[in-house]
Amino acid sequence: MTATPDENAWLARPAHRRWALAGAVVLATALWMASGWLSGSGGTGDAAPVSSQRPPFEVAIAERRAESIERAVRAQGETRPHRSARLRAQTAGQVAAVPVESGQRVERGEILIELARGDRGARLKEARARVSQRQLELEAAQRLSASGYQARVQVEEARAALEQAQAALAQIRQDIDYTTIEAPWAGTIDEVLVDAGDYLGVNGEAVTLVDNDPLRVVAHFPQGAADALAPGQPAAVTLLSGAVRSGQVVGVAPRSDAATRTFRVEAEIPNPERRPAGTSAEMRIVTGRVRAHRLSPALLSLNTQGELGVKAVNDDNRIVFHAVEIMHTEPEGIWVTGLPDPVRLVVRGGGFVASGERVRTSVGTLDVDRVPDPAAAGAEG
Repeated sequence: MTATPDENAWLARPAHRRWALAGAVVLATALWMASGWLSGSGGTGDAAPVSSQRPPFEVAIAERRAESIERAVRAQGETRPHRSARLRAQTAGQVAAVPVESGQRVERGEILIELARGDRGARLKEARARVSQRQLELEAAQRLSASGYQARVQVEEARAALEQAQAALAQIRQDIDYTTIEAPWAGTIDEVLVDAGDYLGVNGEAVTLVDNDPLRVVAHFPQGAADALAPGQPAAVTLLSGAVRSGQVVGVAPRSDAATRTFRVEAEIPNPERRPAGTSAEMRIVTGRVRAHRLSPALLSLNTQGELGVKAVNDDNRIVFHAVEIMHTEPEGIWVTGLPDPVRLVVRGGGFVASGERVRTSVGTLDVDRVPDPAAAGAEG
């Protein structure tokens, strides 16, 4: 390969001059690059800025104090009748009349179903006559025994025959009474299961009767709340309609459900309107009192450990994160525990500062400054 004139001129120079010239070029290039890095104007524009300390960020704070509120537990449940019964026939016969219908209010002792008596009237007359006959036979035996003409054993036989006749009379009277099915207590007809002309056998189902006043509410509470629940405690029940009824706990299961590990709790609430049973309801039971802070849910955040809490400012004007537990929620705010009392909550600017950072403070307000009576609030634990 033939060298160009420029290459011949370079090669014609002495070796020491060639090395000196190359070193000068490398040094000039390095100085140029260094000057651009130091000035921050060269390269791609990503050069690090000169470090400087940021002045304290300003946040708005509001001081809050804890208040005593009720501690309560809640659970979803359903309403059930105070009592219900499926009335059955105690004697066999054809249905003669059904004087009631579904949804009708009935009083205790009111006739719900009438069965045809059939030959029961004739058998009643026969039983009565037999009792009269046995009574006369016993009296005659007693007179003869007193005169010595009849042994004592004949008197006892006559007495036994009378008692047997009286038992037969009582049995037919009972059977006649069974031809009418009556309401055992005041209530509402839930369902009529027969019509006139149907035949009812012994133990045949006829009518379902329910009593909805008071209503019984059944709910299942977590096992952590079991120790705090007992019969006699007040219970507030929110019905499906939104109406709230005050009642009382009447029963707590002695053991948990094997599948859910929850405890069955029953409460009773007055129901003068006789609202229907079988609807959803929420039961709330007060178990004590707790001191809590009321604040806006917008102040809640998560720390790096995933804990739910709020940011506050300590006496050294540094940001502090406090983990909290939500006790109760309301449309206007929430009640939480876990905060010092009092506490200076960060209500504006909290998203721009981190825990431990020193800040400047100004006075702010909360969205929940319209605090209701704490006794009316409930803390769910």
